[in-house]
Amino acid sequence: MRNNLIFLVLLFGSITISLRAGDCVSGNCVNGQGIMTFPNGDKYVGEFKTERKAGYGVYYFVNGDRYEGDFKDDYPDGHGKAFLANGNIYEGEFKNNFPNGKGTMRYHNGNVYVGEWKQGLKDGFGSMNYENGSRYVGEWRNGKKHGQGNYTQATVASNGEIKKPQKSSETKMTAEKKSTPFW
Repeated sequence: MRNNLIFLVLLFGSITISLRAGDCVSGNCVNGQGIMTFPNGDKYVGEFKTERKAGYGVYYFVNGDRYEGDFKDDYPDGHGKAFLANGNIYEGEFKNNFPNGKGTMRYHNGNVYVGEWKQGLKDGFGSMNYENGSRYVGEWRNGKKHGQGNYTQATVASNGEIKKPQKSSETKMTAEKKSTPFW
């Protein structure tokens, strides 16, 4: 009887570890607030519900990326802000780990996209303000300009000042191309 009890305790412990895939180093990582570290060096600080990231939290990636915001079932879901190691910053809606819904991406090169996202890609209506003063306002699909839109190109003088923008041009339909999500 005692051997059976020890076997059940060992079996239950191994199941719990495999479900979490991380170590709770502080707090309550089952139902409450806690800190969990992962074998790859990532760290999560925030709320847990039934051993899953749920509610508000901050996830630190070993590569330097950081997500601050809402979690559901272990994934970013709801409103959040992603600081990427390359200098890009996204703030807006997430669903199942991807920007999804309305959001703003501020790129490290000075470009800013404000609009709709789907599965981590620009998709729907949005505007891209380019660092050089040019601007595109219109439809996007799979991360690329697609459908109807207006592009206004800035003119740059030899001294680097932006002059009056050139006449707007309407974009034509483009072929669909798949792109890799940023996350």
